[in-house]
Amino acid sequence: MLKRLRLMGPVLFRLVLLCCTSLAIAGLVSPFWGIIVLIAGLFLEILMDLNYIVLLAQWLEDPEAQSPSVSSGLWSEIFYRVSRSRKALQTNTRRLQDREARYRKTLAALPEGIVVVKSDWAVSWCNETAERIFGIHGEDDFGRHLFAFVDNAGVLAYLKAGRFDEAYTWRLSPEKAFELRVVTVDRKNAIVVARDISEQERLDAMRRDFVANVSHELRTPLTVLMGFLDMALHGLTDDNNKKVELQTSHLSLMREQAGRMQRLINDLLTLSRLETGSSDKKPEVFSLSALVSTITEEIRVMAINTHQVTSAVAPDIWITGHPDEIRSAIVNLMTNAVRYTPAGGQIHAHLAVRDDGMIVISVVDNGIGIAPKDIPRLTERFYRVDKSRSRDTGGTGLGLAIVKHALLHHNARLKIESTLGKGSTFTITLPAVIRVKDEEDQQQHAG
Repeated sequence: MLKRLRLMGPVLFRLVLLCCTSLAIAGLVSPFWGIIVLIAGLFLEILMDLNYIVLLAQWLEDPEAQSPSVSSGLWSEIFYRVSRSRKALQTNTRRLQDREARYRKTLAALPEGIVVVKSDWAVSWCNETAERIFGIHGEDDFGRHLFAFVDNAGVLAYLKAGRFDEAYTWRLSPEKAFELRVVTVDRKNAIVVARDISEQERLDAMRRDFVANVSHELRTPLTVLMGFLDMALHGLTDDNNKKVELQTSHLSLMREQAGRMQRLINDLLTLSRLETGSSDKKPEVFSLSALVSTITEEIRVMAINTHQVTSAVAPDIWITGHPDEIRSAIVNLMTNAVRYTPAGGQIHAHLAVRDDGMIVISVVDNGIGIAPKDIPRLTERFYRVDKSRSRDTGGTGLGLAIVKHALLHHNARLKIESTLGKGSTFTITLPAVIRVKDEEDQQQHAG
């Protein structure tokens, strides 16, 4: 109350002074002139207040203008309070704008497509990922209906139904799929989230195929073993009702099928170890030249009666890595070359250092070759171009998958070139940071 009286004091003082002056003039001169002085004084007071109102309006129109200097105590307090509220509003506005900018920047960085829509599905904002998915052209399309960018009947039905407890899978092609979810923010806004699940579905399919392939690979040898074991336990009779005993050929076939399962399990364990990177061994310096030469000689002895195996190995190439993994990769490539090259064919191993310092290992054959459509999938587990031939030659379908993961540990790449009926070339490229051993290092290593 006292504060109000303090603010209104100057105004009340002027009004009281005006009334007293008017009464004095009315008593001393004439009532007419007293009224004239009263009206003139009130008019001046109103005019002064109107001036301050106009000044306040002009100041409010210009956010950057400074608070004007006012002599009136009441109006000075009004300008001060408006100025303080205005600064607080500007501060809060900037804080909200900064927060909104951070939120938008965060949403823009997400790998998912984010579309902010109004309750009538009008697009109010989206990130670049959503622009690519839905075909929205930035701010030019803000305000347009989201349905204008969707031509899939299933997606439209999902959005119109309004039941968003579960996600919807939007398939653009057999290889491309998105998971759509709608998050209701409030009565006026919602967020449409589109997540690319193509890779996830591909991995799920690979897992299903993996289980099916392992089961299929184990079923045949287990069936053979179970059959012969039943024969040994219960016995079989021939046409003369004589008991049939297990022959050497039966035992040999059992051993062959058991070996097939053992190779499959060993390859699975090797692949699992490479994929998880679980190795206690530390990288070591070893002679790649000696390793390739040794492997080539082993393959030459193995295929001496069926294939011609040659090599061209540059001397004194030493690298740092895991020799067992590099050996596994090269052996798989060369044994595959033997398997898929008819008898009398040629297999050639080549090791050299390119001008850019990269180390190149190539395995070349003149075998049956590979169709272009099969090359991208060769390193998938259990993928076979010719399934019957692979099993006949003893392959497990995991060799090139092992090669791929062994090379990943050494930052190396595998390149496959092939022509049907003419042969294939498998090239391993090791990075230039893996060095060629000089003579001094060789002496230290020998010591």
